[in-house]
Amino acid sequence: MTPMRAQRFFMAILLITALVLMHLGFKWGEYIIWFMILMLLVSALTGFCPADKVFQALFGKNCEGENCK
Repeated sequence: MTPMRAQRFFMAILLITALVLMHLGFKWGEYIIWFMILMLLVSALTGFCPADKVFQALFGKNCEGENCK
């Protein structure tokens, strides 16, 4: 699994978790969504994303081209 795919999977799990928490009445589930929004904005504005570094360290370098599987 590439770092980018792992990061997208993790983001989906976090969003599902936040939505379930909010549905169950836990107001703080909303803060997970706001944190993700903030980090996406920081990444877009600065070009630096801490999650990219973490997932690259865990799963190896980004794979590009025909050799990606």
